[in-house]
Amino acid sequence: MLDVQSRAYHAQHGRNFTSVVPTNVYGPHDNFNLEDGHVLPGLMHKVYMAKKEGSPLTVWGTGKPLRQFIFSRDLAKLIIWVMREYEEADPIILSVGEEDEVTVKDAALAVAEAMNFKGEVIFDTTKSDGQTKKTASIVKLRRYLPNFKFTPMKEGT
Repeated sequence: MLDVQSRAYHAQHGRNFTSVVPTNVYGPHDNFNLEDGHVLPGLMHKVYMAKKEGSPLTVWGTGKPLRQFIFSRDLAKLIIWVMREYEEADPIILSVGEEDEVTVKDAALAVAEAMNFKGEVIFDTTKSDGQTKKTASIVKLRRYLPNFKFTPMKEGT
């Protein structure tokens, strides 16, 4: 509904309001709560607990779903750009491209590797995978910022 309200403010007051639509965010000061945190910090929390307890890392589902992850500092740079330069009322998706989608399995294994987890990784297929693919198109973003360099997932710390 924010996009509708933004267009209404623009039509009525001639002001540029918009909304941004980020994908899965990760980075410093994230929410590591297992109940309502983001995917990567949730996996970090699970790895931490598995290491602490000497237990396997259990990831819900098959690990096959694809997700787009954006590093929080990249998102911050893009939001500043939106506030200074973007002049449309229509929302803009702020995300890495489809070519940078990562399976939940690859994300879990990357987190386990980064945290030096040597235990067993189990994919609990009795749990739902959720949506198989949640691809967000960044065609509009690339039209405005064709050379923006996103931080690769394994480098975002």
